Amino acid sequence: MAIDPKYKRQKTGAGELRTPVFFYEYVPADGPEPGDEEQKSLYEAMAEVYNPSMKDWELLNTKNTKRAVTINIRDPLLDYQPTNKHVVELDDIHFAGIRWNVIDVQPSPRDSRLIKIILGVTS
Repeated sequence: MAIDPKYKRQKTGAGELRTPVFFYEYVPADGPEPGDEEQKSLYEAMAEVYNPSMKDWELLNTKNTKRAVTINIRDPLLDYQPTNKHVVELDDIHFAGIRWNVIDVQPSPRDSRLIKIILGVTS
């Protein structure tokens, strides 16, 4: 059986999804102090993390973003849908202690089984 000459290998596979990511939502705390918030864990996944493209930076500049990354995760379908109200934490030494805001969520242009999430730290 011959390999189809039109076949193109996927660029993102299981080997590239190597950074654990955690999605949170902030909910108001029960205490009397205003502004105190606690987090509610929503979803965990493995992600491919890379620098934003120039097209992503155009979107990020409108949000007054200081620092940004783009991640790809497997599409969780109905289990979880990320929104711009969620916060992401990357379990990587280079991003330790940084809480990223979800700026935009798009289907991945390279693979329909993934979703692309643009994360940023806004001022």
